[in-house]
Amino acid sequence: MSLSFRILSILLIITFASCASNKTVTTAKIPTIDSKTLLADQTMIKYMNTITADELKEHLYIFASDAFEGRETGTRGQKLAANYLSDAYHHLGLKGPIKSQANPYLQRIPFLEEKTSYGTIRSKSVQLDNGTDFLTQAYPKPSTATEMVFVGHGMETEEYNDYENIDVKGKAICAIWGDPMDSNGKNIANAPQDSFLNLKNLAAKGITDLFITFTNQQRYDAQMTFASRRSEKFKPMFTLDDSDKLERPYNLYFISPSKAAQLFGTSSENFFNDISMKLNQKETLGGLYTASDIEIEIERPSKTITSENIVAVLPGRDLKDEVVIISSHYDHVGINDGKIYNGADDDGSGSMGVLEIAEAFIAAANEGNGPRRTVVFLNVTGEEKGLWGSEYYADVDPIFPLSNTVANLNIDMIGRNGSERKDDNDYIYIIGSDMLSTELHGVHEKVSSTHFGDMDMDYLYNGKTHPDRFYYRSDHYNFAKHNIPVIFYFNGTHEDYHKHTDTPDKIDYPQYAKRTQLIFATAWQVANMDNRPVVDVLD
Repeated sequence: MSLSFRILSILLIITFASCASNKTVTTAKIPTIDSKTLLADQTMIKYMNTITADELKEHLYIFASDAFEGRETGTRGQKLAANYLSDAYHHLGLKGPIKSQANPYLQRIPFLEEKTSYGTIRSKSVQLDNGTDFLTQAYPKPSTATEMVFVGHGMETEEYNDYENIDVKGKAICAIWGDPMDSNGKNIANAPQDSFLNLKNLAAKGITDLFITFTNQQRYDAQMTFASRRSEKFKPMFTLDDSDKLERPYNLYFISPSKAAQLFGTSSENFFNDISMKLNQKETLGGLYTASDIEIEIERPSKTITSENIVAVLPGRDLKDEVVIISSHYDHVGINDGKIYNGADDDGSGSMGVLEIAEAFIAAANEGNGPRRTVVFLNVTGEEKGLWGSEYYADVDPIFPLSNTVANLNIDMIGRNGSERKDDNDYIYIIGSDMLSTELHGVHEKVSSTHFGDMDMDYLYNGKTHPDRFYYRSDHYNFAKHNIPVIFYFNGTHEDYHKHTDTPDKIDYPQYAKRTQLIFATAWQVANMDNRPVVDVLD
């Protein structure tokens, strides 16, 4: 599961779809699902039951061992993990589709690794230092900005426009994370939209730098504490090194609100009071402050590295041109302060789940019961660095046409209990199933009620505006943004999330197996039903 800090940077560098919460459902007719031949299919149940806790445990104790050195993108440990997966798929008899590679399972991806070693922001009266007063990890070019403009929440809608009557071309801007709220907690923009998804037009506005701040100092301090604990402040940042892509249009930073106030020549108290007063009066904030004669200086050594997605294919029968993708990320965060972060739950559990699902499908195919549609087993790299492996597959080099990809079932952490349900042992969080296709959601509901009636399908995080933003934080999103129906399976974060204590001995293997069986049963249904899931939910 990718860190929210990483995702914030991705959201601001890449163009995303807007995040309206209202859905329009068409009246397209949904074909009846044949429960006799599919939902109650004893053949499916036979192969589903080949997915066992013992086999998952055997794989995971290897995959999440110290031998793989935390599987950080571009490292020796990640390469060892890639070889483990490709060898496993080869042993099962699945094909690798990449004919240009000696190892046909490996989709090679060039990354640009950038590392911040020094940085300052200077004005007439203040100097701010990277790693304390502000934080950046990646930047495309030296900044030419000499002026910074405060743009409030950076929101631009028909009802609320922080950019009205201000010029930001060639300037740095400072924006507050989140939506504009009055003192009663009411969104004054009258639209529950994420402001940073609405910053997608910043490149067209010609800004040079984007500084994100918060509505209180504690939020920034918490971010810095987290970054320090995880040794993130000066760790390398990864982006796709694709010469065909345009240069990233602006630089990204997080800045302490108290230091932003200093740059704007005011106190923290006045800064927050002015913002609150304006919002209570239902006024926009753009242009409330400016800072002149600033200088931004960042050192940015960089190098190119290569990492790999793993792709294995089971060809379909009569509907073989249509593709169902079952995915997980297999990278984790490597070694920090001499401790190996094994990532047993995140996302060793998803990766070994995909492997067991592949084994169940190939067992069916070997006995003449292969799926009607082609099933692709995709283990992506670079998720912890910003969903880059899945973006590369979806945006740069889709091995199978996206137009023929009928669904993506993505698995990211299914081996533990999350903090919200610490004492439960029979649930799974379902995210995104109804975001694009009521039919896919209906398939999931029928499969779960038919075969997993005692498992709670929890939709707590199933929303685009949930503050934890899990809909955007794993690899399914890079398919969803292309209007490919998705389901994201997730157990929630826990006390060992992104710590060296996320180890295989803490996995609930019976529950892990049951969740994996649910995903297989749903994939079986989607791979064999007459019609592909209809996309009928529009933002």
